[in-house]
Amino acid sequence: MSNPLLSLLDIDYPLIQAPMAGVSTPALAAAVSNAGALGSLGLGASTVAQAEAMIVATRQLTDRPFNVNLFCHAPPRRDARREADWATTLRPHFARYGSTPPDSLSEIYQTFIGHAPMLELLLDISPAVVSFHFGLPEGETIQRLRRQGIVTLATATSLQEALLIEQQGSTWWSLRAMRRVGTGDFCSAGA
Repeated sequence: MSNPLLSLLDIDYPLIQAPMAGVSTPALAAAVSNAGALGSLGLGASTVAQAEAMIVATRQLTDRPFNVNLFCHAPPRRDARREADWATTLRPHFARYGSTPPDSLSEIYQTFIGHAPMLELLLDISPAVVSFHFGLPEGETIQRLRRQGIVTLATATSLQEALLIEQQGSTWWSLRAMRRVGTGDFCSAGA
């Protein structure tokens, strides 16, 4: 079997393992890559040190290409009043399970947008493929990755997103049904 995606990614089968942040492991990504598809690491919940450790561990298990995935959501804007309203609304649900809501909300998934230390790690360690979910990094970031020889992939949930991905210069994009996943498109207000 031959097609442009197989050649681009240097894989045998047109399958990309879902890069699930928090549950994808180096062993899983390496097994998928060793089987001829594209294994993936979901790094959306990882620090730079954790990301580096996962990439190094995966490279110890495979010499085949694999993907590292990052979240590119809009950075959150803190709003103390809104957070207090959430805590008040959720208090009865926490109480039902014998708990209390946190005093403040925290961001558990740092965005790759403007995350210079993560970009420097990727440029230094050069994984074969870097993919983006929930948005895109800056166009210059995509170009820096590509100049390093890294294939970039992005996920679109609408035609508008696919066109933006193409304009930003990503190597390839995939289409995902937003109803199935439960997330909105990143071009919509408030997404």
